[in-house]
Amino acid sequence: MKTAENIAFGKRVAELRKDAGYSQEQFAFKCDVDRTYIGTIERGEKSPTLNTIVKIANALGISKSELFDY
Repeated sequence: MKTAENIAFGKRVAELRKDAGYSQEQFAFKCDVDRTYIGTIERGEKSPTLNTIVKIANALGISKSELFDY
């Protein structure tokens, strides 16, 4: 479900992913999740699980709290 929080988080993930130079496909592989799942997160359509948040932060080399700095 698209919520303001999901949309803001998704935009943040997309911004950080692009800044790191990853395509969605490359980033999904690095996070060990399906590419379509990264897309749904970035569009604000899904809320990632805590496990996925950890994977995203680790793939970007940042802290979990930095993901929420938007």
